[in-house]
Amino acid sequence: MSEVDLITEQRGANGEVISFVDHDDQILPLNLEKPKSFRKFRKFYNIFEEVIRPRGYPDSVSEDYLKYQIWNTLQSFCNTVSASFKTRTVLKSVGVGDSNANALSAAIIWILRDGTGMIGRILFAWWKGRNFIYNLLGVYSFLKEVILPNGYPDSVSKDYLEYQIWDTCQAFCSTIIGAFKTRAVLKGVGVGDSTASALSAAITWILRDGTGMFGRILFAWWKGSELDCDCKKWRYFADILNDAAMLVELCLPFYASISMQVLCVTSTMYAIVGISGGATRASITHHQAIRDNMAEISAKDGTQETIVNLIGSFGSIFLLNYFSSSRAEWILIISLMVLHLYTNFLAVKALIFNTFNRERLALVLKSYFTIGSVLNPAKVNVNESVLLGFGLNGLKRMCGFDIVLGESIKKSLNDYAAADIKLLQSVYKDKKYMLLVNGTKKKIYVCLEKGETAADVIAGYFHAVCLGIATSIYNSLDLDIYARRQLHHPTPITRLYTYMKSYEKSHNHFRNLPPNYLMDFNEFVKQEHSMFFTALDIQGWNIDSHSLAVGEFRIDWKSSQSKKTI
Repeated sequence: MSEVDLITEQRGANGEVISFVDHDDQILPLNLEKPKSFRKFRKFYNIFEEVIRPRGYPDSVSEDYLKYQIWNTLQSFCNTVSASFKTRTVLKSVGVGDSNANALSAAIIWILRDGTGMIGRILFAWWKGRNFIYNLLGVYSFLKEVILPNGYPDSVSKDYLEYQIWDTCQAFCSTIIGAFKTRAVLKGVGVGDSTASALSAAITWILRDGTGMFGRILFAWWKGSELDCDCKKWRYFADILNDAAMLVELCLPFYASISMQVLCVTSTMYAIVGISGGATRASITHHQAIRDNMAEISAKDGTQETIVNLIGSFGSIFLLNYFSSSRAEWILIISLMVLHLYTNFLAVKALIFNTFNRERLALVLKSYFTIGSVLNPAKVNVNESVLLGFGLNGLKRMCGFDIVLGESIKKSLNDYAAADIKLLQSVYKDKKYMLLVNGTKKKIYVCLEKGETAADVIAGYFHAVCLGIATSIYNSLDLDIYARRQLHHPTPITRLYTYMKSYEKSHNHFRNLPPNYLMDFNEFVKQEHSMFFTALDIQGWNIDSHSLAVGEFRIDWKSSQSKKTI
């Protein structure tokens, strides 16, 4: 007896290949039965792989990635061990365990240390920057060379200046708050306390750092793949969490007996801030670098922030000495935190991305289907939320289904017979994606073929939304988009509604669109796809890249072969 491969599925480039075959019109998986011990090992291996490797490895990284990471890991280990000895020496030198020392003088030493380093960063960025000789023209040329990217404003995106202004303001506020936090932390670990010891303070410091590292690992595994998708939201979340961590540390002197536990908690918070803030900053820099000058813009952004931090650091020395009243100090700190969050909000709202994430694509699709026009990037970015958990993150209310990209098809195949899959193979033979509807879970799976482009992903998403609306109309389900359609003006939703009314429904329970309907429906979608992508191009949207969350699974439905059962 022979079996025919219908679809093969593979997770990543090196994952296990699973074949789904036609067996008496039933879809059965092959190569799934492994020993229980193997499945457990594979599960832990997959988790370990997700923690340390980027999604889609090795196809998603350059060829030198692995070699570089190995040597970088070794140097990082050596650096961490040597830093633990340095920490004890530094803490002892600033007065831990010395009754004659005080937290204020220690904080000033700490700020001066950081300030000297900032001056070094500025001078080095100037010394090794571009067009060195032009810096001799004067102070203005010097500052321009140090702060602005070469070729400004033509070498950066249009939102660069506004974003940098607000980002500079928030960095200044954060530096001032950080100075007060430094004094509170040093006091909390024993500066000026004769009963404290440098060794115990160093252990507390090392445990704090260790907890932060553990937090970084877990957070990178848990949310690492989502940071690009919601860049603005994670950027703003990082700043909110950073202020929360500083607020906790400012209260440390009141809880000196549990300083180690408090510092471990805040270190975890800072670790999340570091991961989310650093990753999103890289995305923002990539967006602003329109001449492939990402490294320079990143360096100049660091220099701008360093200059602001330097000014803030020296200003904070005056403020630390000036504010002797605890009440006045807290009023200043709370005011600076409010200003810090407000300027951060303005900074992320100033960004105008011309690539799609889930929310921006949802806003564009909602506008296209209801009024027949595509909004430009500026209007969409204004309406995009910057708070996690808010905004138009999905299209279920619009099309009746959640759209899932690049995930496993194991469970979704349960709703199909082998004959249906064979028909779907012919329906999607000329596309880089196949759509599978799961009526039970109200999900449409966009199954991607290996080697898909960003345009293919966006096309698959658009097709899935059309199919979701069509399936809902076919099953007489109410959608919000019906009420928003303009009855006397031809729009995609009115055209789709009219088109679907030509299909008769001969059942009273939910059913997917029959595969034999899909061939004609694809012709309708093809026309809409052409109009939609033309409108995207006119409005200035970039479809050569995207920030949509796409899973690692890729399938092959175009090459079927016979297999013999035993």
